[in-house]
Amino acid sequence: MSMFKKISLTLASLIMNGALSAESNTQAFNAPSENQQIESPSKGCPCGCPCGPTCECGCAAGKPCDCYDKKSDASYSEECPCGCRCGSACECGCAAGEQCGCYDNGPDICATIEDYYDGETDCQRAAECGKCGVWLPEEPVLFKPLLADPRQITYSVGWRFNDQVLATDIADVSFGDTLAIYQWCNVWPWWGKLRIELEGALWAVFAPCQESAPLINADYYVGLPITYAIDRWQFRVRFFHISSHIGDEFLINNLPKGFKRKNPSAEYLDFFVSHDFTPDLRLYGGIGWMVHQDESFHIGPFYAEGGVELHLQALRYVDRCDRLYGVPFYAMNFRYNNVFKHHIDSTYVLGYEWGKFCGLCRKLRVFLEYHDGYSVEGQFQKFATNYFSIRASYGF
Repeated sequence: MSMFKKISLTLASLIMNGALSAESNTQAFNAPSENQQIESPSKGCPCGCPCGPTCECGCAAGKPCDCYDKKSDASYSEECPCGCRCGSACECGCAAGEQCGCYDNGPDICATIEDYYDGETDCQRAAECGKCGVWLPEEPVLFKPLLADPRQITYSVGWRFNDQVLATDIADVSFGDTLAIYQWCNVWPWWGKLRIELEGALWAVFAPCQESAPLINADYYVGLPITYAIDRWQFRVRFFHISSHIGDEFLINNLPKGFKRKNPSAEYLDFFVSHDFTPDLRLYGGIGWMVHQDESFHIGPFYAEGGVELHLQALRYVDRCDRLYGVPFYAMNFRYNNVFKHHIDSTYVLGYEWGKFCGLCRKLRVFLEYHDGYSVEGQFQKFATNYFSIRASYGF
């Protein structure tokens, strides 16, 4: 047994010495020679990773190293000053740059108002395709609404005080919008835009302080305007229908008092011209003719309308990143009809407007309104009235 133990110890000693010798030889083989250099990180890599001479780690310092070759990377954008893989939409200083980790306080691409209309317009795309116009154009209206017109096509809500015809307190709402159907580009020698549109609206007045808050009157409107704009001039020819309907509860409550329901319903044709003298000042005017009216309710067939609008651009607020602005405004609207016996119908508004510099350029307005003249509500429009109201509207 003693001899067997000696043999086992001798074999174990040989195996251990062989393993140590092999490890020593491996280390000697892997050790660099005097002429061999260790691959060092690229000097252009801010994250300091050993990616080789083609390393393009971008500007996302402090993040895990992402090594790639910009020459073989289709998403690499040479326009990115920070040299990162942000894609062709990278702006390196706007929101797109933040998403790809490229934000470096780069140049402000929203420096001017004109820059808000970046990209191709519908007319530019139509020209590239060899077309003279475009269906369903997604651009601002050519003929802007009349701010002080009580029958403006918009979404609105308001509270009216001391109406001399309807009630002491009136809640009035409207639902109206414009659908652009087709637009011709570069029309006639002046290279303007010509558009055909479809409009629809509803104006309703309620008596909220009376029992059950009855609907007093609702006017329904549908119009087909054709608008043309060139430089600071805008023109509109419009054919439209408007009809009025008395609320059921109001009718039930007032029939015993001798109230007689009539059916104001008529079709009109008018022509308006508008001119922006400056970015602050706009003047407009127009004439209209009643083509047909219901026999139960007659009003004068001829009317004329005009007004002025003032935006105080010197007091405007601009948020370039959100492409949002705010500006105070003041407007006056005057209307004449054959049935007006005492004086013309006038409306004055003073308020504040918020809007976008891009897209359809819809506006949110909050304003005070004073109306002095005649009612605009259906069969009540022959009665003189004046009132003060607080209103909010959203539209063009």
